[in-house]
Amino acid sequence: MATWKEGSECCSWEGVTCDRFSSHVVGLHLGCDQFKGILHPNSSLFHLRHLRSLDLSDNDFNGSTIPSTFTQLTSLAHLNLSRSRFSGNIPLGFSQLNKLVTLDLSYNWPYVDLNDDFSKLMLNATGLSELWLYGVNMSNIKPSSFSNLSHSMTFISLYHSGLVGDFPESVFRLPNLQGFVLLENPQLSVQFPFSNWTAGHLKVLALSSVNFSRQPMILASIGDLKSLHTLFLQDCSLSGSVPASIGNLTSLTDFGLSGNSLSGRFPDNILPNLVQLEYLLLGDNKFSGGFPDIFGNLSHKLTYLYVYNNNFTGPIPSLIFNLPKLQTLDCSYNQLVGPLPSQLVNYIGLNSIQRIDLGGNFLNGTIPSWMLALPSLERLDLRSNLLTGEIPEFQSSSLEGIFLQQNQLSGPVPNTIFNLVNVYQIDLGANRLSGVFHLDSITTLENLRSLSLSYNNNISILFGSTPHNSTWISPLIYLNLSSCNITRIPSFYLDFFPSLETLDLSHNFLNSMTILPPHMESLQYLDLSYNMIEGQLSIPWSPQLQYLLVDNNKLTGRMPHHICNITTLDVINLSNNSLSGSIPECLVNLTDLTVLQLRMNNFHGSVPSIFGNMSSLENLDLNDNTLGGPLPQSLAACKELQVLDVGNNELNGVFPFWLSSLPQLKVLILHNNSFHGTITTESMDSFPMLRILDISNNYFNGLLPASLFHKFRAMMMLQESEKVGVNYIGWSSSGEYYSVVLIVKGQEMMITKILTIFTTVDLSNNYFHGSIPDAIGELKSLKHLNLSHNSLSGPIPSSLVNLTELEALDLSSNQLTGEIPPQFTSLTSSLAKFNLSQNLLQGPIPQGSQIQTFDNTSYIGNEGMCGLPLSKKCGGDDHNDHEDSEPESESNGGTLFDWTFAGAGYGCGLVIGVSTAYIMFIIRKPRWLVEMIDNWIRRQHQARRWRPAIRF
Repeated sequence: MATWKEGSECCSWEGVTCDRFSSHVVGLHLGCDQFKGILHPNSSLFHLRHLRSLDLSDNDFNGSTIPSTFTQLTSLAHLNLSRSRFSGNIPLGFSQLNKLVTLDLSYNWPYVDLNDDFSKLMLNATGLSELWLYGVNMSNIKPSSFSNLSHSMTFISLYHSGLVGDFPESVFRLPNLQGFVLLENPQLSVQFPFSNWTAGHLKVLALSSVNFSRQPMILASIGDLKSLHTLFLQDCSLSGSVPASIGNLTSLTDFGLSGNSLSGRFPDNILPNLVQLEYLLLGDNKFSGGFPDIFGNLSHKLTYLYVYNNNFTGPIPSLIFNLPKLQTLDCSYNQLVGPLPSQLVNYIGLNSIQRIDLGGNFLNGTIPSWMLALPSLERLDLRSNLLTGEIPEFQSSSLEGIFLQQNQLSGPVPNTIFNLVNVYQIDLGANRLSGVFHLDSITTLENLRSLSLSYNNNISILFGSTPHNSTWISPLIYLNLSSCNITRIPSFYLDFFPSLETLDLSHNFLNSMTILPPHMESLQYLDLSYNMIEGQLSIPWSPQLQYLLVDNNKLTGRMPHHICNITTLDVINLSNNSLSGSIPECLVNLTDLTVLQLRMNNFHGSVPSIFGNMSSLENLDLNDNTLGGPLPQSLAACKELQVLDVGNNELNGVFPFWLSSLPQLKVLILHNNSFHGTITTESMDSFPMLRILDISNNYFNGLLPASLFHKFRAMMMLQESEKVGVNYIGWSSSGEYYSVVLIVKGQEMMITKILTIFTTVDLSNNYFHGSIPDAIGELKSLKHLNLSHNSLSGPIPSSLVNLTELEALDLSSNQLTGEIPPQFTSLTSSLAKFNLSQNLLQGPIPQGSQIQTFDNTSYIGNEGMCGLPLSKKCGGDDHNDHEDSEPESESNGGTLFDWTFAGAGYGCGLVIGVSTAYIMFIIRKPRWLVEMIDNWIRRQHQARRWRPAIRF
């Protein structure tokens, strides 16, 4: 506005257009003029009643509403209010602007709302040609309003507009339509024409993230639109194969089908016809077969090629690296095999390549020299392959030297000495590279921001005494050297990396935390897990630290209180160390904490009542310490809690019924403690999301409450979203997941990723009595059920046959009677562990069913039972196999006795019992005495760490 001088002729001002005859101002073009503040309704702008064109785009009107006085500018033909931070409703009366030809309300903040007046505008503006409504809230607009668009319409953009309902098919038949953008409207259903197109001039069609009716026919019908130069149909749930008719779109420059379920071989006769193609986006589908044929005439203009996350097989064609304009190549996560090409036909394409992503394949061989000498390369990602050979040094290198030495290329040799001066990301992790890598070599890479050499178990990282240039300061923000055989790092070395945000040195052989500077101001993620670090925990000060992972080391001493001063902490994992003392109550300061994992340490005392302030807590793992006392009821305030594991401690008290109100709780583990009493459900809520319940090895008694199982809704039927794909419990967005230790199919194991479909109930080794409730049969998604080592009686309920997903069932060491329900013959092959031993069951084992495939250890100790696999035949003719009724201890999950004698040991003194046991063991080992002593010893140790092994 420097030309806007008071007293001068306004028609000469920049941005002002006047009518040549009347001298009225008819145009104001004030885009990008950095206006700030509220646009008031009484602005003199609205006195310009002859305005035909108004551009206020790219300014800052501070969230002000669009003034109603806009309706006074009835001559407006072109109105652009995009990117100017308007908000609120379009003013009523906007439909009076019936001379509009172009209208752009896109990219405003927080958003602009359209109302019913917009429908009237569609009727009145008979000359409307261009409509740009990116990000405008249209959730209150009926999509049928667009059936009234004028036949003069040439371009429509409704990107991310919140439209809901059915979009009319008639829009695609507008005779002059050239561009239609309808991206990211997932609640919109599009009726697509399959014949009689009248939009013969359509050039842009972008319909990503919408729902199509009759979608299998869409791609075939689009082959008739021969004027298209842009076609995006990403994330539209398309399936089937790509029809050959797409090859008719010879004018295509941008072609995107990513994020669908398209399958089969990509037709070789399509791409050679698309000679104008610049963008090809086929990622995240199910394509298979050899690499798409992208060569021939197509190679002259192709700039971006994305085929990631498919099932393409075979080698990478060497010609791909010679495409003259190729900038991005992303073939990650396919099934590509073979070596990277070591010989190239020419060097034409090497000057333009900026990004190479081949991670997640099966590529082998060495990294070719030319790949580390690309002058424009910004990102090189070769992680998760089978690459071998010496790890390369990232030093200045010359394409000229490479070409002359290897004599691989034809044509003139470039004169320039190239190196990776532009590279900002290198990831060679999870390969089989070997040799020594000198970290000092990255001093030549002035723009490098991210480096990963992780999980190359045959390499060694060498840290110099000082970097080659002692004044050098690394710009790295991400450094991952996990599993690289590092034994030591000079204590000063990390001072040269002041910008580090992520530092991963896990799975190495470091023995001290003195490698870390006292201050790392930018650090957000620190992983030193799985090393050999000794001594006390010392944490570098960082006002941004969010992730602290020092688990699986040899730390000793108390948990330092200064950890409580880092209030940005989101995740703390100090598991599997030798930390001692009490859990600091100052952790209450960490109000953003999501994960606290302290398992397998020596913490003692009570669980502090600090969790009421931790409203974000999702995972609390205190397993395998010596904590005592009851669980604090403050945990009931942790409404985001998903996993609570306090197993293997010395906790006591009654069942924490108040946890049942937690809306997100999925895993509850209380095993190996001293909890006691009956479990009543009168005060309980529903445990709405619980999938894993383990309260084994405690002192719970009484009847199994049927109403408790009625509450486990998440175990009754999986949600549809949980049946699709593989989902885990945890922070999937950051690639980390929650873990627990459980007895699974008779073996104690660490489950590092808890599938959302994994469900288990373990009530074993308690004092429950009475019958097994029929209600358990309602838990139809249950995978594991263990009720062993209780005093349950009565018959096995036939309702258990409804557990069709069951993989392990253990009802052993109870007092169950009757026969195996004949309905058990329908149990499926998914049942891998089955144990009914040491009960009072009778009758034949059902033949010709899954349960007959288990060996006799599943049935021994039931003297009235007969039939295969037992040697006792039904009919009473063969009783000569004593092993079926008198098993050894190893066949009975570690116990030799019936629980009927469990109380006998408490009536005798320790001295008398042990002395008598010694005498009787020597003489003839009577069974009743063995059972009595075994029971007494097991119960005496149950409140501590030792427990007999429990086998499914």
